[in-house]
Amino acid sequence: MKKSRLLIALAGLTLIASGCGYSTGGEDSTVTVIKATPTPTATPTPIATPTPAVTATPVPETSQTASGVKIIKKDATYYANNEANIRTDCVTTDQTNIIQSTKVGDQLTGTGVSEDGQWIEVDINGQKGYVSAQYVTTEAPAGTAAPAADQAAAQ
Repeated sequence: MKKSRLLIALAGLTLIASGCGYSTGGEDSTVTVIKATPTPTATPTPIATPTPAVTATPVPETSQTASGVKIIKKDATYYANNEANIRTDCVTTDQTNIIQSTKVGDQLTGTGVSEDGQWIEVDINGQKGYVSAQYVTTEAPAGTAAPAADQAAAQ
């Protein structure tokens, strides 16, 4: 009985050893190693930023008087702050070039300014004229009715 128990124990150990991965196959045994590959992280595709369109700086419209003064076109409303002569050119030495005179408070329609700011180009009944900038202002004198467009803007 002792021998049979020993044989049973030995057979059990053999079964257990073969079930646990213990191999008696010798050098012909193969071990497979599996390496885990990490899952790649998706990289977001960058959004292309459009190149802004280049806007050209507008070149101011200009003209030149007979005496060579460069006038930059600019519409504005002016008021005479003194009596002044409106002339056909930007010169004061010629007394024959006077179109008309202004009175204090007269409203003038400006169409340009000399490059040096000394002369204002005005429209006098469809005729171009020039008045010295020292005799006009863009502010209406007190007690003068503002143009209808200015009154509408103020409301």
